Amino acid sequence: MIHNLNPQSAIRNPQSYGGKRAGPVYLLALMLLTFAAGCNKELSAPKDYNITCYAASYGKGIYKSDNGGTSWFAIDADQKAIYAYYKRLYQGLHDRDVLYVTTTGGGLFTLDLQTGHLERVGRFKDKNVRSVAFRGTASDLKARAEVLVGMNGGGVSKAPGALGAWQPWNEGLTFRDVNVLFASGKVLYAGTVKGLFKWGESSKQWVPASRGIKNKNILSMAADPEGKTVFAGSGAYEGKRGRFEDIPCLYRSLDAGLTWTGWHKGLPDGALIYTIAVNLRRPERIYLGTSDGVYRSTNSGQDWSKTTGGLPNGLRVFDIEIAHIADGMDVVYAAGSKGVFMSMDVDEAVWASKSYGLPRTAITSILIESELK
Repeated sequence: MIHNLNPQSAIRNPQSYGGKRAGPVYLLALMLLTFAAGCNKELSAPKDYNITCYAASYGKGIYKSDNGGTSWFAIDADQKAIYAYYKRLYQGLHDRDVLYVTTTGGGLFTLDLQTGHLERVGRFKDKNVRSVAFRGTASDLKARAEVLVGMNGGGVSKAPGALGAWQPWNEGLTFRDVNVLFASGKVLYAGTVKGLFKWGESSKQWVPASRGIKNKNILSMAADPEGKTVFAGSGAYEGKRGRFEDIPCLYRSLDAGLTWTGWHKGLPDGALIYTIAVNLRRPERIYLGTSDGVYRSTNSGQDWSKTTGGLPNGLRVFDIEIAHIADGMDVVYAAGSKGVFMSMDVDEAVWASKSYGLPRTAITSILIESELK
């Protein structure tokens, strides 16, 4: 799931002030003062919050911040085994002290946040692991959540917990290059390079679910709190394109993935949608991390606008997370090719860099814990 500077002049009549004609020097000073006041209001730094964050860097390891990203330090673990890879972070469903770390070529790892111990999951050694998802609910402590792993070339594997016996889970999965796994309640999706699939509980197999999707290279998914509205974002389009054919990069479903509609008004043609973040407290507000920066919708995706205030040019955004704070505010973090940035989820959002202590490389994933538990 940031970018407008629109200082407004308070001078209605540039020729007079207080009933008297103003001199050019006075007018210039007044205009500069008004402009400065507008900029100060727009560019006020986001408030610092006591938020614990984890970030994965490309070419380096995993970092932690205990002050909302104001400063970062490396996790106390030997992380050289994951340095060379693009990484994503996922927090365990029942055991919140465990991070699952996917890598594009090194396999799957678990990181114990209490001990700092990084351990490779042997079954996936040297595999291109793209995504992790969980089947189950955090409140159902009696049932162990199934852990699902999506791979490039290997399809989907599952296990009853991190230490369980891993099994292939590819019945009906025509394409085994999985980009993303997404669980929305009891509904499970697998986004592949050649289409979207949905797990059928009755048929016990994956069922094609790409009706209405033209760009079937699915990179990202998200849903509203009730799971009624689902979004799917696409990567690079590899098919043959007609001369006047419109190929949306974002799609929406209102029937749990049975049918999809392009939902991309305001998005640039050919954008890659790396991540989608829905504000679960205000689900009409949605953020997209794209190959062209951050885009936001405040009307459930009916239209999108690029947010740029405080963000560098040429930023690719690989991950976006939203923290819900106890004072009623929502904080948005964007991780990408030029570090980590934070903004409040407000109409006139301005981003502040939160990269002190991080290596000068791409940040490929961010995971946050807010003040609200």
